[in-house]
Amino acid sequence: MIDQKRPFMRFAVSAAIVVIALILGVTAITSFEQANEGVYRVQVVRGQINKIIKPQDGWVSTLTTFGDKYYDFNIRTFTFPVKVNASTKDNAAVTVEITLTALPPNDDDSIKAYVRKFGLEEEERQTRMTQILTGQANTETKNAVASYEAYGLLASQEAIQKRLIDSLTPILKQQLLLTLESVQIIGRPDFLDDRIEQAASAVVANQKAKEAAEADLARAKVEAEKKQVEASTLANPQTFAIRQLELQLEIERARAEGIKGHQGPLTIVNGAANPQIQLRGQQ
Repeated sequence: MIDQKRPFMRFAVSAAIVVIALILGVTAITSFEQANEGVYRVQVVRGQINKIIKPQDGWVSTLTTFGDKYYDFNIRTFTFPVKVNASTKDNAAVTVEITLTALPPNDDDSIKAYVRKFGLEEEERQTRMTQILTGQANTETKNAVASYEAYGLLASQEAIQKRLIDSLTPILKQQLLLTLESVQIIGRPDFLDDRIEQAASAVVANQKAKEAAEADLARAKVEAEKKQVEASTLANPQTFAIRQLELQLEIERARAEGIKGHQGPLTIVNGAANPQIQLRGQQ
């Protein structure tokens, strides 16, 4: 009697082989990871950061890893706004809005440290990082504003920006692993009392007018001195002639170099009715 089970067993084995082959094929096809431009991929294997995949790496095979997960890590420059309620040196309440432009880390060690500190998920990292960034920006901006009186604050925005860059650059690098690129004060500081803002604006306007007047006075003084020198020169024909000769001296030196056998200097002979350039041969 023919055993009816054997054909079925052969079919089952063949089907199992086909299924296994398909599974292996799909696994092989899907076991590649690639990062997109501006975004790295953080590979985590069994809870441990294993590798940072970058766009320049192309397709990376992950066939040898099991239980791995991948998280995006954005390396693009970002701008973060902060609104700060501060007080001037003379206790005038003011709101200052700034923006910080910073660059996330882009080397493997710093990215791993950043992810360990702030979390694997992008949203989680952003929340934790911005809390610290906001606090540091608030503190440093308040310290900077407190160095100026209300009437001088509007005229000192550039100095405040520079101070914030100097103070925040090392803080962001050490605490947040970020590279600070710029700090900008948005608009004008907003005083709680509008009368202070109006008075401060008037002080700035007066200062600018004073600076413009001083510049005009300096220009007028230089122009007057120039005219005095010109008048003195033109009034003395002897001095005027020497000035003309001085302007020609370089040309004559060049010509003198072409005179065969002459190695002496060119000089201006003064004291006569007509000053002249003369060649003096080597003694």
